[in-house]
Amino acid sequence: MIAVTMEVGDMEEVSKTYPWKKEPTPNKGDLGPTIEHSVSAFDRIRSVRPDGTEYWSARDLQPLMGYATWERFKSPLFRARQSAENTGIDLTSNFRRSAKDRGGPGPAQEDYQLSRECAYLVAMNGDPNKPEVAEAQAYFAGQTREAEVAQQEHDELPVWAQQQIETIRRVGKIEVEQMRQRERLDDVEHRLDGIEGRHDWFSALAWARRHKLSTSVAATRSLGKRAAQICREKGIAPGKTQHERYGEVNTYPATVLAEASGAMSTPA
Repeated sequence: MIAVTMEVGDMEEVSKTYPWKKEPTPNKGDLGPTIEHSVSAFDRIRSVRPDGTEYWSARDLQPLMGYATWERFKSPLFRARQSAENTGIDLTSNFRRSAKDRGGPGPAQEDYQLSRECAYLVAMNGDPNKPEVAEAQAYFAGQTREAEVAQQEHDELPVWAQQQIETIRRVGKIEVEQMRQRERLDDVEHRLDGIEGRHDWFSALAWARRHKLSTSVAATRSLGKRAAQICREKGIAPGKTQHERYGEVNTYPATVLAEASGAMSTPA
């Protein structure tokens, strides 16, 4: 966290032009048009680059806008791309071609990193009969309006205050991205520990991590023994796979591990 030191007179000056100073909440009848602040699905798929710029993955937008397949989604996507190009928007930074890990075997999937403006264009070019498209349009319209208001207020501040704010924002965005990267790393570790040679088969450690159980050696060994016992009772042969850290490990069906972990947590 960055500490910002200001003199009393400076703070009063900033408070006049930027909403840092708390004011009494006006009566509901006195309120003009307001912007709803809530965490939406579109907020959750928003990403931030190390330089602080934000973007939305086209692949992540696809299901949120009600499109079942990528091929169908390409229609509004490429119409938006053409609109952006026609209006002089820099496609390199605002409609950046990328690739998305499919989370399994096979090549990476075609994707695009969209700026707020270009994501809004995609929403505006979507099927007007889809309620999800209307939700996307409303979200990005609100985001655009908030950005315009914030920029206007920011521009009215003295230069030193603008610099302080930009520093704080940049650090905040980087911290958010670091948190997202940690979450992605956890997911990758789950998959590494799972080494899913067959669908829905996991090692005891992978199952424990995925379901937030104890991952101590004793706990995972106990879970593995219980899963092996259930497999014997049901005539199921445990799988064998190579783990990069532990060598050859056993894997078990998800149903068996669910039963084993449930039995371990049930009081005698």
